[in-house]
Amino acid sequence: MFPAFYQTTLRAHLNESQYLTLQLLLLLLQAHRQVKLSVLASVFPQPIQYQSRKRNLQRFLVLPQLSVKLLWFPLIKYWIRQAQTGRNLNRDQRRRLSKLQHQRYGYWIIAIDRTQWKGRNVFMVSLVWGTHALPVYWEVLESVGNSDLTTQKRLLKVVLPLFQNYRVLVLGDREFHSPKLAEWLDGRGVSFALRQKKDCHFQQAEQEDYQVLKNLGFKPGMSKFYQGILCNKGDGIGPFNLAVYWKRKYRNAGAKEPWYILTNLPTLNQALAVYRCRWGIEQLFKDCKTAGYHLEDTQVNDTRFLALVLLIAMAYSLATLHGQQMRKLGIDIYAGRINEHKDKTPRQSDFSFGLYGQRWIYGMELWHDWVLRLIALKPHKWLYFQRGFYALSLMQQPL
Repeated sequence: MFPAFYQTTLRAHLNESQYLTLQLLLLLLQAHRQVKLSVLASVFPQPIQYQSRKRNLQRFLVLPQLSVKLLWFPLIKYWIRQAQTGRNLNRDQRRRLSKLQHQRYGYWIIAIDRTQWKGRNVFMVSLVWGTHALPVYWEVLESVGNSDLTTQKRLLKVVLPLFQNYRVLVLGDREFHSPKLAEWLDGRGVSFALRQKKDCHFQQAEQEDYQVLKNLGFKPGMSKFYQGILCNKGDGIGPFNLAVYWKRKYRNAGAKEPWYILTNLPTLNQALAVYRCRWGIEQLFKDCKTAGYHLEDTQVNDTRFLALVLLIAMAYSLATLHGQQMRKLGIDIYAGRINEHKDKTPRQSDFSFGLYGQRWIYGMELWHDWVLRLIALKPHKWLYFQRGFYALSLMQQPL
């Protein structure tokens, strides 16, 4: 199931029993789209009583080896290194891995955000991957509500060394509006696009007074790019650039207020283009919840919760890679809808294709005898069945 570099990393830190347990859990996650411990215990394939299976999984999820830095960071660094250099990869593999880097913009784009999952305040650092994002590092915060500047810098310090010697850009919504965070990133040679609140004060030139964004009279359809501004009245943080954009309304529907984006990028178009990539982390949260693994249903302690997020990160990346492979082979039509929306975006992501492709494989294998009996009753469709079996064999190829 695992690609070779997954196997190398996991076997280096897990014994055979732990490795097989992890592999079975990832298979169950793909088949049942559920990380609730009671559900996993009910379907875990081991010939022991239910309570014994549950205790077995509980003990597994508190293993110190299930560490983000120990198991996940080596995999992330492998992808970064291979995508950046293209070593040992063929042309199709380089094309798939380039989605991690978002090469259109020349940066590794990191999106930061915070979300509430069943009362847990989770800070997530992710890597933009196409229209979605890949989890990189996460932590359950002890405090409730928004994170503070100290926490934001502490968590980014963990992630930024993974991208050493590469161009990096950090995206953040209005929770991360602090110009002091922008100054900290800029001092480390990191590009940024941080959305600001409407009460942000800025100064265009030293001889002018500070202005407040909400008082500038912007209306839908307007945009502007301020260069060399200073932020925070009294601190004079900068100079940075400020992109303002309010999408035009259509049939009286549209954004209620404009984007105010503090950045060190040189142009308005570049700032807007990269900030739109921040939607990838929202898609990631959706994939972890209702559209994927239903993480909000789990009721475990924080240690097991973090281990489950690690399992989701592994399963998520494998499903996405599997979806990309199916697109390349032209068999994604067997996993889901390939029709496009009116704006030409795919109806389903690579992750969705990979997830539903795995479930189709699981169903074909589980009810193999009944499938053959049903096929025998439809001899006039045998040519289509042959094509389907060929597509199934391609889906089962290792990544």
